[in-house]
Amino acid sequence: MGIKAAARDLRGTLLIGREVYRWATRERMMYGFLLLALLFILMANVPFVVDDPKVFGDQTPQQSAVHIGFVAVHIFIPLIAIFVSVGVLQSFLGRANLTLLLSKPVRSWQVLAGAVIGLFQMVFLNWFLMTAGLWVILVSQTHLLTGYLWTGMSIALVMGLLCISLSVLFYLLVPNVLAGILVILMLIAGLGGPLARETFLGAGASSFFNRMLVVSTYLLPQVNALWGVSMATLKMFTLHLDSGRVIAQTFVFIFVVLSFSFVQFHRTSRF
Repeated sequence: MGIKAAARDLRGTLLIGREVYRWATRERMMYGFLLLALLFILMANVPFVVDDPKVFGDQTPQQSAVHIGFVAVHIFIPLIAIFVSVGVLQSFLGRANLTLLLSKPVRSWQVLAGAVIGLFQMVFLNWFLMTAGLWVILVSQTHLLTGYLWTGMSIALVMGLLCISLSVLFYLLVPNVLAGILVILMLIAGLGGPLARETFLGAGASSFFNRMLVVSTYLLPQVNALWGVSMATLKMFTLHLDSGRVIAQTFVFIFVVLSFSFVQFHRTSRF
């Protein structure tokens, strides 16, 4: 009986996830960002056409193309993850849809889990299309498979999952577009986290207040570290980073954020 109930719950969650995915793929904003990203990625052809050391320095055309693709994917994936997620949550978790969900035998955790799964699928689709576009350009120009591109760009997918998790949490706290702005501010704060930590340590970490400030910097997403892992994997720079630790910490951060989100949703949804 327990297995049947679990299977039924899983099936219901996946059905909600499929519905949220459909909502997300109907968002015009997603296609706008995706089109801009693909147009940006098309510029990766330029280094091969303008093979001039004066323009791109000591980099090979392939390295320059990877740099262009890195910028495009790592900018537009977070933008899609944040703003499409907030838009979909506004529509999907509106009063009319919650009333419809209440009429069905589902639990609060299934509703939110389905929403998260659907949004994860949406960001995976966009990441795949962007990375595939850059991969096709590199293969057509260099006649090499460049498999490392998929590994390096996979960090952008992790960033997308992180942005979705933060978007869900902030939307449950502030159910409007401000949630997306708060996510961006938190990512910016994460970019400055290492510098802020050094500043607080240099100001005298012996005081209780400074220690709290230092600890708070570890609660921010490690955007710098994630980008560094991606750059090292894409052979853009020689960086000595513990990739496994950084990625593991990011997934722990995502788990904690989603756990808070489930608690908040269960507390406020009343079902």
